[in-house]
Amino acid sequence: MLVADNAPTRMGIRMALRGEADVCAEAEDAEQAIRAARREQPEICLVGRSISGDGIRAARGICRAAPKAAVVVVADAFDADDLLDAVRAGAVGYVSVGDVHAACLPRIVRAAADGGAIVPRATVGRLLEELRDRGDGLSARECQVLSMVRRGYPTAAIAERLGITPTTVRRHISDLVQKLDVEDRSALTG
Repeated sequence: MLVADNAPTRMGIRMALRGEADVCAEAEDAEQAIRAARREQPEICLVGRSISGDGIRAARGICRAAPKAAVVVVADAFDADDLLDAVRAGAVGYVSVGDVHAACLPRIVRAAADGGAIVPRATVGRLLEELRDRGDGLSARECQVLSMVRRGYPTAAIAERLGITPTTVRRHISDLVQKLDVEDRSALTG
């Protein structure tokens, strides 16, 4: 699913993905995106950060409406706060237009479909520095587990995708429940 505020942008993305992915729906604002996600249950959503109604809000709504969708937020420029907000909203990736070009889109879609986290190499250093400064308290693995829980993956599937045991996944989930001060696993999805 493509979410961008103008038709030429959506057309360009659609052309870049031709032969790689089928576009099941398009939307130009947050409300349309959430409704389309609920209706279509897409596997992957590329969401423009600057859409009307806010791209991060759209990402959060899409993740709730279609929990198995891998959401990638596409921003005009890298912003560490936006990246962290996108991940907290349930997105599996964040890319800036300045860091990727159309030829990279099929690779980004494949990585999202395979359960990968999508952060351009050029931003990893800035992201690590930002996380160190913030001290959010979640490890990289906990962030991965949290993202997959929010996407509706069961414990066994998380373990398989991350190459860890189900017991380790359950321990991470227990730690997340405690660190995020929620009642149980189901509360992690909100």
